[in-house]
Amino acid sequence: MRIALVAGLVLLVGGAGLLAYRWYERLTTLTIAVGSVDGEAGRLVSAIAGKFAQSKAPVRLSLVQTPGPLESAKAFASGKVDLAVVRGDVGDLSQAQAVIVLAHATVLLVAPPGAAISDVAELKRATIGVIGAEANQKLIKVLTDEYDLTRAGVTFKPLAPADARRALDAKEVRAILLVMPLTEKYLSLLRNVFSRTTRAGPVMIAIESAGAIAEKERAYESFDVPKGTLRGSPPVPADDLTTLQTSFYLVAQKKLGNDLIGDLTQSIMNARRDLLAELPALSQIATADTDAGAYIPVHPGRGGGL
Repeated sequence: MRIALVAGLVLLVGGAGLLAYRWYERLTTLTIAVGSVDGEAGRLVSAIAGKFAQSKAPVRLSLVQTPGPLESAKAFASGKVDLAVVRGDVGDLSQAQAVIVLAHATVLLVAPPGAAISDVAELKRATIGVIGAEANQKLIKVLTDEYDLTRAGVTFKPLAPADARRALDAKEVRAILLVMPLTEKYLSLLRNVFSRTTRAGPVMIAIESAGAIAEKERAYESFDVPKGTLRGSPPVPADDLTTLQTSFYLVAQKKLGNDLIGDLTQSIMNARRDLLAELPALSQIATADTDAGAYIPVHPGRGGGL
């Protein structure tokens, strides 16, 4: 009986060890490049990575922090990371395959109260402050080419978020250009850039040629900012405002296996469900475009609808 008992314990311990070994063998850690001007993207991905570990997901994430989406795209294009959070109009994404859409980012061109400008075409001899100028070089070129802003004497000046209000008050810039999700957090930050001493709100400038731009530049799509998005009374904008929109994607290297990406996708959706009350920004996570002609082709392991 003693021999049988000892043998049974040995088999039990050995079996548990084998199961643990197989589980750790299955566990895969993926490196992911992520960065944004305000660090928000890193915080969201870090929370998801923490939930992966807590829930013992089969995939783990090792964050590689970068200054912004341009550097993340460069790290991905060079093959230094397995995954990256990228913006659709920034960097070389020729080797990228989409896993999910993390968020949509809207192009906003905003001037101080009282500015007599309704469309980009009306800008003349103005200096535009650009928040995140390095990442927005393509956007600047697209607008310059579409509206011939060089001939109109329009110049663009890099601007740190903390300097935006001072630059506007000192009339160093006539308006600011930025790309951001239309979430309450970012809208609140934008409202604080402009003085509230006047009842008139900031002026949002339309990009009426957004449709024409989107036909030529697939990283963008035409988008209407709903009336009253920035302020409700009086509403800013006063009516739906035409502009451009791009997206933030989670992209994967083509070499990553389909089963691995399937596990990753499912783990993200489980983490999203558990973290949504704490991090409402995760509600923007959506299915990547699965059409054959999608701007960023979807990874075949991503599976069906989320």
